[in-house]
Amino acid sequence: MLQQNIAALVEPPFECGRIVSQDRGSYVVATNHGEIRAEVTGAFRYTTDVATDFPIVGDYVAVLLNPNTDIAMIHRLLPRKNLFARRGIYGSVELQPIAANLDTLFITVAVNRDFNVRRLERYMVAAAGFDVPCAIALTKIDLVEGADTYINAARAVAGKNPVVALSAVDGKGMKELLPFLGADKTIAFVGSSGVGKSTLINTLLQEKRLTVSAISSQLQKGRHTTTRRLLIQLADGTSIIDTPGMREFALADAENGVNSVFSEVMKLSQECRFRDCKHQSEPGCAVREGVDVETYSSWNKLEREAAYETRKTDRFAAEAEKSKWKAIHKANRQRRR
Repeated sequence: MLQQNIAALVEPPFECGRIVSQDRGSYVVATNHGEIRAEVTGAFRYTTDVATDFPIVGDYVAVLLNPNTDIAMIHRLLPRKNLFARRGIYGSVELQPIAANLDTLFITVAVNRDFNVRRLERYMVAAAGFDVPCAIALTKIDLVEGADTYINAARAVAGKNPVVALSAVDGKGMKELLPFLGADKTIAFVGSSGVGKSTLINTLLQEKRLTVSAISSQLQKGRHTTTRRLLIQLADGTSIIDTPGMREFALADAENGVNSVFSEVMKLSQECRFRDCKHQSEPGCAVREGVDVETYSSWNKLEREAAYETRKTDRFAAEAEKSKWKAIHKANRQRRR
């Protein structure tokens, strides 16, 4: 069932729906009358320029059913609570949307072979940059001894973000997810391939609905099976979004996220001798003196990457605006001839 306050935003003859899955230009939309296949209208497509303006899994939309066909038409995208995205790979400036309207984004890391606090920081920076509440889910704790070592390491970088340690095999720690579940709640699991996202969701569903490959005895981790984003609803009304594993995660609009995750660095920067201190080689730098080497290195790397992405995006935006007006002036000259 859709949230009443959101469904009320759509008036007849349109119907409110939520994007459950996407396959190129085709969508599966959940409505109060069941799931239907849908496409965006020509007018929608014509007036939309970037990928983030198209519907994504988790979005609410206004659809119009057609009694003469089994394909509904999406006419409007309803306002989003938030959107989690990453920058396109291979130097692209395009944003690749991942999921929308999230109450909690679980950054999922397996402790057996995948654990990396630097990766946790990267995802937290991205989430903070998009104002998406996040938590850290440490999986496969049944495969290691001394799970507290990993939990403490995660909490050391998590800040105010919750940390839960889970085993979908023996059920240990699964109750820690209960505060994040419930009717009208939407959660998503993101992370590298094989960290156990689909296994966690199957455990919550209490059925093997999502395909899970066998665990590799050599690598002690599952193989990647999820190939597209999918929204699934639990019996209690919780909406869960499963996402494919990501080998690369390029930051986007992340400068505010860096400041949020590395709040200790921001606080110490107020004590530097020079107001314009870059925290590199300036004398009297409180940041270099006040944080450990690994934290400083991680902050420095992510801060540089976020600043570069901002400059790159601004440059491409300026070039696109210049090209647009150049085309307009050219068209005007041709009309005057």
